[in-house]
Amino acid sequence: MKAPRTLPIQYSGYAGCLLAALALTLILTGCARAAATPTALAFPDSAELSPIPAFTNTPTPEVWNTFAPYSIEPATPIPPAAERMALPEDVEIWLFLGSDQEAPYRGRTDAVHLAFVNKRLSKASVISIPGSLFVYIPGYTMQRLNTAYALGGMNLVRETLAYNFGIKPDRFTVAHPQEFGWLVDDLGGVDVSVLLPIRDACGGLPAGLHTMTGQKALCYVSYLSGEDEIDRTRRQQQMLQLLFTKLVQNGRLVKLPAMYVSYIHQLDTDFSLPELLLDIPLFLRLGDPQRLSYYLLGWNELQSWELPDNTQTSVLLPDAEAVSAVFARALADVLQASPLGEIVLTYEAQLTEASAFTPTPLTPTATGALPGITGTPTPTRTLPPGVTPTPGRTRTAVPTAIFPTPYPVITPTDGGEYP
Repeated sequence: MKAPRTLPIQYSGYAGCLLAALALTLILTGCARAAATPTALAFPDSAELSPIPAFTNTPTPEVWNTFAPYSIEPATPIPPAAERMALPEDVEIWLFLGSDQEAPYRGRTDAVHLAFVNKRLSKASVISIPGSLFVYIPGYTMQRLNTAYALGGMNLVRETLAYNFGIKPDRFTVAHPQEFGWLVDDLGGVDVSVLLPIRDACGGLPAGLHTMTGQKALCYVSYLSGEDEIDRTRRQQQMLQLLFTKLVQNGRLVKLPAMYVSYIHQLDTDFSLPELLLDIPLFLRLGDPQRLSYYLLGWNELQSWELPDNTQTSVLLPDAEAVSAVFARALADVLQASPLGEIVLTYEAQLTEASAFTPTPLTPTATGALPGITGTPTPTRTLPPGVTPTPGRTRTAVPTAIFPTPYPVITPTDGGEYP
C-alpha cells in the first residue's frame, strides 16, 4: 500500500546561498562589534530606548514550478505558463484518470477528471477535460493531455497540469479498463440514459434507458464517434456521476474495504484505505446533488484544430481565459456553505443498517484473506475486443453484503424533525 504523497516545500540553491551569506554577515558583524566594545559600558536612559518590535514567524512560501523547456519542436507556439491558482487551505485537488491499457502498463489517459474538494464544508466540484486537449507537456513539446501519464507518470501529469492550469493535484487515482468493469459489476450494473444513440458499437445502444454491465459500460465511456471527444467526455462524466451516486446509496459503502483490497494491486493511487474510511461521512454528504457540481470543458472553452502534419488529425485548443473562468466557478462552488439535505440522513441510516447486517467485519486478516469469504471463485471477466488481459492477474472476491429489505427511509415527523 502506497503512503500518501505530499508536495514538499522546495528551496532554490540561489535562496540558500543568500541565507548562508546573510548568516555569515551577521556573525562577522557581531564579532567586529564585540571586539570594538569598550570595557566601560554606558547605558542610555530608559526614555531613550526604542521599543523592540514583536518577532513574528513568517512561514516560508512554497516555491512554484520552474518548467523544463521543450525538447521537440512544437507544432504550434507554446503558450505562457498559467498563473498559479490561489486555493484556500481547506480545498484539495483530487485527480481521477482512466487509462486505455491494463496494469502495469502506462497508456493514454482518455478520461481526465479533476475535483476541487472542501472537506470542511463537505462540498466538491468536478471538471471533466477531454484527453485530446492540446497542451504543453514540460520537457517535451505541445501534445495531447492524454499522453502525459504515458510519457512520465504522475510526476509529469502534475507538471503538465501546473503549467497549463496553474494547479497541482494533491491526490490521484489511475484506473484501468479491468478495474472499471469490476466496479460496475460489483455495484450490480448501472442504469444509463443514452441520449445520442450508438449504432455501430457496444452491441447497439438506441436512445433510452439501458442497464449496463461492466463490459457495456466500458464500451459506452470509451466509444468515440468521429472526433467528437467532447461528447465522449460528457458520457464519462455521466457514468462517473451515476457510479458515485449508486455507491453511496443503500449502504453500499459497507463494501468499501473489500473493494479496496480487491482492486489495489491493479490501481495506481496514493489514497490509502484508512483515509477512505475516514472520508465516508464526506462521501455520504456528497451524495446530495446540492453539494456536488459538475463542469465540462466543451465547445465554449475549446476549438478544433487540425495538426499541420498532413494526417488530417484534429486536436482541441483551449481558450485560456474561458478555461480559467470555468475553474474559477468550480472553486467558488466549494467555498459556499450549503444546508444538510434530508437525502444525506437517509444515506446515513441505510449505511448504519447495512453495517448492522454485515455478518463479519470486512478487514483483511494477517494472511491477507477476508474473513467470511470462502468458496466463491473470482468471476470470469470478458474484456472488449482488442484488450488483452495481463496473464496471471487475479483479485480477491468482493462479498455481497446483506442488506435489509426494503431499505429504510427516514422521513420527518409533523414538526419537521427527524425521530
